[in-house]
Amino acid sequence: TITSGIGVAAFFCFMFSWVELLLAKTLTSVAAKPIAATMTRTASSSGYELGLLAAAGALTIIPGAIVIWFVRNYIAKGFALGRV
Repeated sequence: TITSGIGVAAFFCFMFSWVELLLAKTLTSVAAKPIAATMTRTASSSGYELGLLAAAGALTIIPGAIVIWFVRNYIAKGFALGRV
């Protein structure tokens, strides 16, 4: 059905747009940066800021988990329809 294809397309669109770390680090020149780009700057000579990394990691994972939760049935059906 069409809903399975839409679910898989939404999943891939979200996942590919969420993890564009390289482009975010190289093309963004303003102070406002995505979470993933900010997480790479937490390393210093005294170590890592673990509290900031944990908070940013949770903020990064939660939206993806929510998207997967809502489209999980459509993803399975869409992958099954597209098998060879």
